[in-house]
Amino acid sequence: MLPTIIEYPFRISNSSGDFVAGDLRYAAGGRSGPVVVICHGFTAFKDWGPFPYFGKRFVEHGFVTVTFNFSHNGIGANLRKFTEFEKFSKNTIGKELEDLRAIVDALQSGVLGGGLVDPERIGVVGHSRGGAIALLGASEDPRIRAVAAWATVSTVHRYTEHQKQIWEHQGYLPVSVRPSKTRLRFGLDVLRDLESNRERYDLEQAMRRLHTPVLLVHGKADVSVRPEEPVKLYAASDKSKTELVLMDHVGHTFGAKHPFKGHHAVVDYVVDMTAQWFTLHM
Repeated sequence: MLPTIIEYPFRISNSSGDFVAGDLRYAAGGRSGPVVVICHGFTAFKDWGPFPYFGKRFVEHGFVTVTFNFSHNGIGANLRKFTEFEKFSKNTIGKELEDLRAIVDALQSGVLGGGLVDPERIGVVGHSRGGAIALLGASEDPRIRAVAAWATVSTVHRYTEHQKQIWEHQGYLPVSVRPSKTRLRFGLDVLRDLESNRERYDLEQAMRRLHTPVLLVHGKADVSVRPEEPVKLYAASDKSKTELVLMDHVGHTFGAKHPFKGHHAVVDYVVDMTAQWFTLHM
């Protein structure tokens, strides 16, 4: 019998005073247990496509879950539409790492999920760029006990020299979303953050630093992030603690779309496999 799932919207502040909004989900009547923090990818958000479903399905496997919006991801009061263009223009990798740390701080202190979460069993899963944030965050924060990266990038330095020249000249870089033109743009803060943190944001180095279990899941038919990318990360990892799963005929979002209509065989398989892996390693 599936549990009754309680959804608790929350808003906390990161160390810079930026608001991080999210949803805590847990089984009614459940005891304190492990928590999975779910990081969305680039130009996604906590209510995009299957992310609420991810949160619910992990609860069915016995976890408390946290889905959240990065503070500068462009989503404000309207939870399903980009309206915070100025914030998005300053959405650096460093800012997203700060947001993830704020979530972990809140879970550890009991500010978030007090009485529901075992603060010694915190896992993080991220999709696409969110996978990079999960891996980098775990490499810097030993409180994260296990990390799963779905369709993750192997580098956050994804811009050509020509793009960077335009970026410098205009003072911004336009951003498209799947693949439509938008009002979203990256300001120079984003470029400066990437350039000044090359060593810190080096994902292959992060894999070498990681001493926590890592699960990499990727579709072989992913054209947004080629499957060669997680292979690179796996090559740099501690093989005794890292597992790489490459899936035939599977794309970047595992077949999910926005809006998400419910159960999907591949989505269910990926979540269930990841939940079993977290259970083993937390």
